[in-house]
Amino acid sequence: MADWMLIAMVFGWFVNVARERRGIIERSPVNAAVFLIVIYSVVNLIRGYTFMALPADINLTRLMAWKNYMILPLMYFITMNNLRDEKNIKLLIVCICLAMLAMDFNFYSTFRWIKAEHYSNDIRISGPFSFLGPNELGVFYSMYTFLLIGISYFMQDKKIKWLILFVSACNLYPILFSYSRAAYICMIAGLFLLGMIKDRKLLLLLVVLIIGYSYILPNSVVERIDSTFLGKATVIEESVTSNAIGIGGVSVDTVGRKELWDKAKIYFKDHLFIGIGFDTFRHVEGMITHSLYMKILAEQGLMGMLVFIIFIFVILRQGFILYLYAENSLYKGIGLGFFLCVSVHLVGSITGDQSLYYNLMLIYWVFMGIVAHLSSQLMVKRQS
Repeated sequence: MADWMLIAMVFGWFVNVARERRGIIERSPVNAAVFLIVIYSVVNLIRGYTFMALPADINLTRLMAWKNYMILPLMYFITMNNLRDEKNIKLLIVCICLAMLAMDFNFYSTFRWIKAEHYSNDIRISGPFSFLGPNELGVFYSMYTFLLIGISYFMQDKKIKWLILFVSACNLYPILFSYSRAAYICMIAGLFLLGMIKDRKLLLLLVVLIIGYSYILPNSVVERIDSTFLGKATVIEESVTSNAIGIGGVSVDTVGRKELWDKAKIYFKDHLFIGIGFDTFRHVEGMITHSLYMKILAEQGLMGMLVFIIFIFVILRQGFILYLYAENSLYKGIGLGFFLCVSVHLVGSITGDQSLYYNLMLIYWVFMGIVAHLSSQLMVKRQS
């Protein structure tokens, strides 16, 4: 069904191009970065097939994963070249808000039956993402909550603005009760960045939260946060399974990630330049790396990391330029919101990897297309 919808959107795109007699792809610096991602992913896919002989069903699974990943660049180009006016952009924002409200209700309707006076792994749920984990859920909500908050600062339509603020407030429920420490760090990073760029009052709020979180947050959430930092006795016990790493003299629980990161480092050292190939680590090791950066180093090598850095630099720059120089207030908000969204995702990717899941990353790539179009139009105006 999803494939047919994509085909229909591509068909509509070409119909619009023929009717309006314009180019198929609008010019933008983001295009080159996206093409670079696509081309290197093809090279990396081929590298995966040549790295190790795996069963045919695994090779097919890897090819399907790559195909699903390519949905994201396709949606970027569809959005950039078709979603071109303020009215439709507002409609998209409203649709995203309504969809997130439905997701919030889904999470609430499930979690409200769980006894959550104290934290345990058994009370964690994935809400609407039945095939993913609570960490992915928490980072998803963190990313798009800051996308919406950034837009809200410049949304002049009062009804939409209050809808955005209401949805952002509702999103705090699944963020808190995802019990995802990655999501909590994302929220801290997002508040800090937004406070530095736009609203200094948020820095005071952040200080209050950090100092008084044990009095403000629910008890089970506090227990989850406190379990990150292990006491000396626990450190000795946990060190047997290597689940704790030392940071500044403090041991931090990483829930088994250290072993996976060590394996990723070995693959990186042995295959320095191009890695072991697209989606190979999880099929060889039976687990994902639990870090986007470790995944890139292991599977794509230095070349892949360079491509990623170029990609991130370009899209962050375009978002920030749009925020600084757009004359339209909505477009300024989109620039700010997208900049925050990308930044929060980068923080969440330290201990997670959401990049291949199009159901998590679709909004990200759609707004990348919007930002690319708006910033391209802005540069044309400034040059004329």
